[in-house]
Amino acid sequence: MIEIQFSILRYIRLFSIFIVILFLTACELIEQPTPIAVTPEPTPTLPPLALAVDVEDDAIVIPIPIEPPSFNAYLNDTGYEELVGELVFGALAEIGPDGNYYPELAADLPTLANGGLSEDGKTVTWHLRPNIYWSDNEPFTSTDVRFTWESLRDSGIWAPGFDLIEDIETPDPFTAIVKYSEFYPNYLIQFGGIGTGVLPAHQCGATDQMLFWDCNFEPVSTGPFVLSQWIPGVRLTFTPNPNYFVPERPLASQIVFQIEPDPDRRYRSLERGDSQLELWPEEPAISNIENSGTATLYWTDPARFVLRLVFNLSAANQGDPSAPHPMLSKPRVREAIRAAMDIGRLNAEAFNNRGRVINTELYQLGCDIPQHQYNPGLANALLDEEGWVLVDPDDPVRRCQGCGTAPEGTPFVLDSYTYLEFGEQMDIAHQLIEEMMANVGIKINRQVVEGGQLWDVWADDGIELHGQFDMDVWDNGYYGVDPTIYMADMFDPRGIPSRNNPEAGLNVMRYRNPVLADIFDALYTPLPNNRRRALLCELAIVLEQDLPQIPLIAFPDAYGISIDLQGVAPHIYDTVTWNAGDWQLVRPLDN
Repeated sequence: MIEIQFSILRYIRLFSIFIVILFLTACELIEQPTPIAVTPEPTPTLPPLALAVDVEDDAIVIPIPIEPPSFNAYLNDTGYEELVGELVFGALAEIGPDGNYYPELAADLPTLANGGLSEDGKTVTWHLRPNIYWSDNEPFTSTDVRFTWESLRDSGIWAPGFDLIEDIETPDPFTAIVKYSEFYPNYLIQFGGIGTGVLPAHQCGATDQMLFWDCNFEPVSTGPFVLSQWIPGVRLTFTPNPNYFVPERPLASQIVFQIEPDPDRRYRSLERGDSQLELWPEEPAISNIENSGTATLYWTDPARFVLRLVFNLSAANQGDPSAPHPMLSKPRVREAIRAAMDIGRLNAEAFNNRGRVINTELYQLGCDIPQHQYNPGLANALLDEEGWVLVDPDDPVRRCQGCGTAPEGTPFVLDSYTYLEFGEQMDIAHQLIEEMMANVGIKINRQVVEGGQLWDVWADDGIELHGQFDMDVWDNGYYGVDPTIYMADMFDPRGIPSRNNPEAGLNVMRYRNPVLADIFDALYTPLPNNRRRALLCELAIVLEQDLPQIPLIAFPDAYGISIDLQGVAPHIYDTVTWNAGDWQLVRPLDN
């Protein structure tokens, strides 16, 4: 039994998970033959884990502000369950730092070329590695794959793409045949991704009780490490999994997650060498790490999260896509707003130049999209041409004079929202946007609300879903390397939420370009990678012309890494512990 001293705390966590779920529910490869079953001798079981576990001198220590709610990243999204889940729950396939998929628990990647993906994309055949054991010596098999899907389904837990699975056949222990109702573009990370993977059928329990499983807190492992001790509020200690299938891994003898809420103490710990990894630091820790001499600051490249200006193209406060917005419905007006935006200044003054100025949501694909140019003269000219003019020298706000979308004399005034949780940097950015708009005669009324209000469900009067805004500013980004689902959710004309269909999608701009429906239909079919990229760039070009949103800045993740810690390779496609088996502490005396 793993030493976890928290029987009462477990039920508190379980209740918290239940509340979170209630809230959230509203490269081609050469064909390989099916693996032949082999039965190597499993490694002897671990020593008794009820004994106290001391932190060793060569332990890799990572301070985190809160302890993980569980190991099950299907249930939560704090980021910390992903860190620890990645150490124990292997995935069928994952994405590496180069953006390419690689098999993990699977023997190969199912593709059109090797027959693993059917022509219609609705059947995916996974061949599993035959020599993998869980840390308790039970074999890893296709039953575990089916169990993971059944548990999400029977427990009513939503996870991307699992609602499209109709069945999983397991004709033998090393084959899992996934049957989809329609092609799922991200099928390669269906049983993987950030902190998620395949769960142990023999350990966890009833498929309709995922919220209450003991294995959420005391997991057996197919990953490089096993949980040896969890002292609530203090630390989680991990030691090598003797059954890990990768030879000579892991390299580290211990990984310790130390609970430390104080950000200054976390940084000081890294500076002193008492810890080796600082996760997602912010100022002033970023500058301190850069100047410390004991650690390096690592920025992920590419970046993931995109700050963007989102327009409501329908009449505000109506949520009716057929009623055009009096100021924002014309593309040339939106082009004028973009020309008035000094995005480089925004990045410098609000974000200390930590972001990357971008020209398209799909900048990672390298599509041929011209870079935005700050040009207030052009902005003024476009607004004049569209009938929004400065009528009175004493009135700094433009008014409709033949604009054709609003009554004559209507002032160009917009309610612009941001969300409270982003913090001071967003406040500065919003003030700068207000100033830039005022310079071309547009008045901005800044509104700051909690994210829960901005993005709430239809039944609870979510501001965006109901169209109760003129424009807003927020950041988001797509996981993985294929943005099809993410982009369709935001831009497909069939994804406009309404009273009759509040869950149609997240096209809260009420943006309707029928050309995109055809592009998304094509993207929802199995395609060669070059054809898929070409279609996505076609999408980027249309969005550049129509500007339902203005992409502004892409933000990378930051990590402070001790100069003594080797092997860490953060990237945006997985949590930082994705390759923890390769980590090792090399102190100067060890060289």
